[in-house]
Amino acid sequence: MHHTLARAARLVTTVGVSVMLVGVSAAFAAGPAIPEGTGMTSWVENGEGGVYLLELREGGLPEGEASVVGEVLSDSNCAPDADNINHCENVIRFSDGSTLMAVNNHRMAVNRCLRRGEKVYVSNLEEGWLVVSTGAE
Repeated sequence: MHHTLARAARLVTTVGVSVMLVGVSAAFAAGPAIPEGTGMTSWVENGEGGVYLLELREGGLPEGEASVVGEVLSDSNCAPDADNINHCENVIRFSDGSTLMAVNNHRMAVNRCLRRGEKVYVSNLEEGWLVVSTGAE
C-alpha cells in the first residue's frame, strides 16, 4: 500500500511539473504581449494589409520625426518558435543615414516578411513599438 501511494505521489508530481513546463514554454513561445489598441488578437494577424507591428530593439526614428520613409536593409533570424510564430529581425535605414533594428513577430505562412530593399513607412506607436507599412515609394 505504501509503495502504491508513493508511486501515485511521484506520478502526480511528474505530471504537475510537466504541465507547468509546457505552460511556461508556451508563454515564452507566444512572443511579447501585443500592445493594447492595435486591434490584433494574435501575432498571426501581424502584417495583414501590409501593416506590421514591430518591437523596437535598437535605434529609433530620426530626431523630430513622427513618421518617415525608410528602406529595409535586412530580414534575418526568422526561425519559427513552438507556436509557428516567426521573430524576424529587420534593420531599416532612413534618408539621414540612421538605422533601427526591430523584431517582426508574425507567421510567415500567413503574412510575408519585409523584403530587403523595400521602402516602408515607419511611425512610433508607443514606447518600444513601431508601425511599419509597406508600399512607400
